[in-house]
Amino acid sequence: MSDHDDQASPDRPEVITLTLPAKAELVSLARLTAAAVGSRAGFDVEEIEDLRLAVDELVVSFEPVHAGGTLQLRYSHDGATLTIECTIEPGATAHPTDGIAGGELWGVERDLSQQILAALVDECGQDIRDGQPCVWFRKHRATAAT
Repeated sequence: MSDHDDQASPDRPEVITLTLPAKAELVSLARLTAAAVGSRAGFDVEEIEDLRLAVDELVVSFEPVHAGGTLQLRYSHDGATLTIECTIEPGATAHPTDGIAGGELWGVERDLSQQILAALVDECGQDIRDGQPCVWFRKHRATAAT
């Protein structure tokens, strides 16, 4: 198989899933995965740092709301765009929509979190998927691969 055949493409994105407890001390695993996937996708150093910071903000902002739960992060890229989706499964004592005020999935500092994400990524959003809160963002590479 050639290098070209092994690369992600719009028709066949590369997908990596990371599941971890909703604990702030584990955010380094989520950041490291974002950096590795971003590097594989050809993002430059500054773009990778933006991805790391965005993942950090995402995980840390949900940890207090969903303590005892599980975060599932799905990283996918097609070579030009990296999408990270974070689905939150609350702990046994919480309801899936605990902490969601007025349809917002953010914790107490939601306005600041949204502003930080908006400054770091190209698109971000939130919704409920399969009954679980989900926040996602996309970052497009500034330069095309050569």
